[in-house]
Amino acid sequence: MTEQSFADRIRARYPEGLTGVFAIGGTRTTYVLEQNRQSVDPGRIDNFATQGEYLVRRYWDFCRTFFDLGGQNMIITAFSFRGFYNRGAEYAEVVTQEMLRLIGDGAVAFYNEYEVDPYFVGIDSLLLLPTDNPAHQVAQDFIKFQDSWSYQEGRRKLLWEIASIPLYSFWDLPNRMSEEERRAVDVELQSVTNLEDMNRALYRHFSRAVYGTDVPMPHFYLGTNKSGDLKWRSPMPLALSGGDYLRMFYTPYPSLFTTSETMQTILDDLAFKDRFYSPKTDYSGQYTSELVQAEYDRVMDLSSDPLTTLGLSRKVAAPVPQAD
Repeated sequence: MTEQSFADRIRARYPEGLTGVFAIGGTRTTYVLEQNRQSVDPGRIDNFATQGEYLVRRYWDFCRTFFDLGGQNMIITAFSFRGFYNRGAEYAEVVTQEMLRLIGDGAVAFYNEYEVDPYFVGIDSLLLLPTDNPAHQVAQDFIKFQDSWSYQEGRRKLLWEIASIPLYSFWDLPNRMSEEERRAVDVELQSVTNLEDMNRALYRHFSRAVYGTDVPMPHFYLGTNKSGDLKWRSPMPLALSGGDYLRMFYTPYPSLFTTSETMQTILDDLAFKDRFYSPKTDYSGQYTSELVQAEYDRVMDLSSDPLTTLGLSRKVAAPVPQAD
């Protein structure tokens, strides 16, 4: 009997389809480290089109890694609405045009190669901008692309979260739901008998309306803490799921440096490692006095050092010259 591949084991473990949320951080740093190391001013990026072409290829490699390991659905936070303002007009203009690479020839080739259906989430916020704003036009381009794409049941899904403002999307939902759809939600909520079922039912209805497709509640989040912080950078999945049942992982380096081995290690820990949850009201019988004393000593040692706190900021430090 042939041993199951890791991807097959993942698909068996998550018959609904393993769903991950990915906040790709450190893209400019990735480009600088890989392409500009030998420059006089490594941090300077002279050609943003070259950078964009390079980075989008790295995105496809990242997606291949997840899909090849058995993943089914990816939610990738590509750009925050704040990016149109907090890094200056020049950056916003560049990024606005670079986002079109997600529907360019290279993107279409990738979607077809891996049998992926793409969706663009959050672009309703861009439609609030004046019609002559380039970001508004990009949103229209995404809509046209989706309208022309041939979506098929059972394919992988790649949801690009772009400039989402969840509160706006939720506020606008009643305007986009028919009376029949609203009645269906009410009927289902009246039929449930516990809060767990109610939460899941609400997630199904709201996520389908916002995403434009059915997506399981995410199983894990992968971000970066290369600067020491532990931010959650994917507002729509968080707003929809509340972070329930979600494992969170952070790499201490830019996301696109994540190797297949690292991704597999994350998925293996997520899917197959035993984690203890006590259903009892206390931990009776779980500890010895010696174990409790050892754990107390460990906790006191850590708590005495403020720098053990996760999430503290850090910066890349120049190497200290060594004395002869």
